[in-house]
Amino acid sequence: MQAEPTFQITYTLPAWDYAAMARGLTRRPWRRSMVTVVLWLFSVWCLLAFFTDLYNPLTMINAVADSNSWLWLPAGLVVVVLVSLATHWLAWGASFLSYRQIASADATITISFNDAIHVKSNVADSTVPRGECETHHS
Repeated sequence: MQAEPTFQITYTLPAWDYAAMARGLTRRPWRRSMVTVVLWLFSVWCLLAFFTDLYNPLTMINAVADSNSWLWLPAGLVVVVLVSLATHWLAWGASFLSYRQIASADATITISFNDAIHVKSNVADSTVPRGECETHHS
């Protein structure tokens, strides 16, 4: 009987790949980002209406422009819109800050497939027996 061939993959996780993974995991559809922006703007309008008793958005904009808060409110709204639309880019940037704290930072990982799945790295070694890898159909 001939031995099964062994397939092996070796990979090193650099910071750029970790950042791409973080960006991919936090990315959401464009429509969902727009719904988030609309909900934030509606929430701000509700808070302003509660505190000022003004319900017409145009009257509210004029009142804010006439008050001392005319600078921080639009700046805050711009920040909310940017955070809502660019969450995945913020996660991408933050991943570079947290990269050195993960155990697999710059670790070389070798995965081999034969009678079982073997994962070996300088962080940990793991084996999954063949019986647990197969799917059973009834």
